[in-house]
Amino acid sequence: MKLNGSVFGITPTLTTPPYMTLESVSTTQVVAIQEVTMGGELTSSTAMRTRVRRDLAVGTGVRSAGSVQRLDQCTTTPGNAAFFSTAYTTTAPTNQAGGLGVFSWNANGGYIRWLAAPGEEFIISVAASISSLADLGVGQSSYSYIWSEF
Repeated sequence: MKLNGSVFGITPTLTTPPYMTLESVSTTQVVAIQEVTMGGELTSSTAMRTRVRRDLAVGTGVRSAGSVQRLDQCTTTPGNAAFFSTAYTTTAPTNQAGGLGVFSWNANGGYIRWLAAPGEEFIISVAASISSLADLGVGQSSYSYIWSEF
């Protein structure tokens, strides 16, 4: 099953937690992020840099669910192996240094679509998560992950 999780029209800041996180919630299924997108919505040039990072520890507390859609038309019910969130009430995920993917782009209509080659997907499984954070720039923008649950 393939799903899309998105956040629209946000203005990320450099001092807050991740603006989107995909967390494994199944003990028997694997989640593979196969696509990451980001696009700018400003009318002037603003340098942006986004990191997709593996988390050292998942967040705690109530999670705010992000917008999730299945990419097939079999049913509208999202999958059950991963939870796509935009915020945590208690503690945000703790991120590792570095990044699985680091993307520099321009918020003045710039667009990044990273599509994994076979075998290069970002994999998460039991009690793990991957997050996206702003590293540079705070322009209004939209983001998404496309993932499969096996």
